[in-house]
Amino acid sequence: MNTDKFSAIAHRDHDYCNPVAAAKIERILDLMPLDAHSRVLDLGCGRAELALRIVERFGSTIVAVERSPFMLDAARERAEWTGALAKLHLDDRDIRAFRADPETFHLSVMLGAGGIDGGMAGICRTLKGWTKPGGYVLVGEGYWKQKPAGDYLAVLGGGDAGQLHDHRGNVQAGIDAGLVPLHAVVASDDEWDEYEWKYARAIERYAGEQPDDPDVPAMLERVRRWRDAYLRWGRDTLGFGVYLFWRPGGRVAS
Repeated sequence: MNTDKFSAIAHRDHDYCNPVAAAKIERILDLMPLDAHSRVLDLGCGRAELALRIVERFGSTIVAVERSPFMLDAARERAEWTGALAKLHLDDRDIRAFRADPETFHLSVMLGAGGIDGGMAGICRTLKGWTKPGGYVLVGEGYWKQKPAGDYLAVLGGGDAGQLHDHRGNVQAGIDAGLVPLHAVVASDDEWDEYEWKYARAIERYAGEQPDDPDVPAMLERVRRWRDAYLRWGRDTLGFGVYLFWRPGGRVAS
């Protein structure tokens, strides 16, 4: 089974590939004085929802990095349909391979994508390095609501609980990286339910539409195991937050 294909299908009905409501992310965009001269980096852009909203609202130029060909195709199609392709530079590569000159971007974003080592602290340090003084860093990252069960960690891939902080720890990681926290939002239980059930429903629907796809049995096994883990542990254990930081050196958002 191609995991990029699985993820693209599972997220085909989502605005963002994370559980935070779009209205909360719009509120964060309200806090940043971007304009047509701003340069933005979006690592792990998915279907480019955030990038397209920034182009629509501010006219900024965006470098959007995504390794999944399925997500990139969707992003390109949406950009062409909305007329944003001239402002959106889609970069087909793994985040680990991305390089940029220091202090290049007015806003650097990574909403829940993997590829930067060191957890929240590593993400904040890396994005800070690519962000101009006076610019902004926007990070989406998981956090623990409570200590995770060992069986839940196994479902998540076998890591240890130390890979994530609690919500306060995520904010502190940005502070420790030399950033100033300006705002944070977290997914509510209702938003998590909307995200997870939409995710599972998309795979179940695909299986009914494409019964001859040889990947379907593995896709169903994967999504049903994930759904059970969410109901058994995840809903009470795993949180997700979006954190806005400012890199000191210019005018801060109001």
